[in-house]
Amino acid sequence: MMRISHTDWIADLENTWLDSLGPFQLLLLTLVVISTLTAFFLVAHVMMLMLVRNRRKRWADALQARIEDGIAIWLAGDYSIRELTSTFQEEIKKEPRARKTILNVIFATSKLFRQEGQATLRQLLTGLNLHQLCYKLLKNRHWYQQAYATQIIGQLQLEQALPLLKLKLKTKKSTLRLELITAMIALGDQSWLQEIDYTSTHLSDWEQIVLLERFRRLNADQLPPFEIWLTSAHTDWVLFGVRLCRHFNRFDQVPELGNLLQHPNIRVQMAVLDALDYLSPPEAIPFLVRFMHEATGDLLRTTLRVLGNQGDPELVKLIAPYATHADSTVQFSALSALKEVGLTEIELRQLSSDPRYIDHLFDPKLQ
Repeated sequence: MMRISHTDWIADLENTWLDSLGPFQLLLLTLVVISTLTAFFLVAHVMMLMLVRNRRKRWADALQARIEDGIAIWLAGDYSIRELTSTFQEEIKKEPRARKTILNVIFATSKLFRQEGQATLRQLLTGLNLHQLCYKLLKNRHWYQQAYATQIIGQLQLEQALPLLKLKLKTKKSTLRLELITAMIALGDQSWLQEIDYTSTHLSDWEQIVLLERFRRLNADQLPPFEIWLTSAHTDWVLFGVRLCRHFNRFDQVPELGNLLQHPNIRVQMAVLDALDYLSPPEAIPFLVRFMHEATGDLLRTTLRVLGNQGDPELVKLIAPYATHADSTVQFSALSALKEVGLTEIELRQLSSDPRYIDHLFDPKLQ
């Protein structure tokens, strides 16, 4: 009897089994095999990526720890800036990717220093040629990379980067534009004020709030001459200029603010009234009185309130006629203003034909 080898037997079995399968079963089997191999490949690929990522993270963490230790030793006075630069240069020679980590640590450290303490870190940055990395990031096509580079340039006051910053002023990205404005203020360049006005006609309320908070952190000698925005051709920048005058107590700008009550935009008019109410300068009264005769609705009610807060008894004759105004809300605003000026309850009842308004002004339960 002929002996059949084990290999031949398996081959015959496979051929017999495959021949017994129909076309649909063969297709299904093929799909199962391909799916299994693909899943195995993907799992292996993901595991490989995780291993590489973990290795890079351990390397980055170790590098950052060394960089931070070097900065700490320098801050303690045990390293000179030249020794620190030499140490970091050795790290860059071993691994060029270390440049980004060193830049991040220098930027984080600079936030701990005041303006006068940036010069040494700037020397370290330029000594490592990392300012070129900032310029490269600023030219990156991703706006968030540009914004990060702009933060570093403004923080470390790299004045040579000003031309690059100005080229970015036309950006449509709000966050990047805010960083550009902040950086150029920090660099002391004021020529951008007109440029930003011309190239960026829109300034949202959110952008105004963020910029206002950043302006507040500056010293008085660092503030740009933002009053030029009061004469801007763009409403948003006029509005921002008015808000800045209010928050920085610019009493010298009261005449300019008063003239802006004639601005065609109601948001600007309301902002001016708010600023004059906050500043409460006597010089604003003529502007308010003139505007009161022209205003209607909310503007008139707000103007009456602002005049009442001035507390000038001579305004009684000007405000009193509005106590009988056809608009009941204007009547109440006028009576409230007269109360602030100093009129008593009896005097107000003589002016008003509706005692409910007086009750509301003087009854604590109704106020």
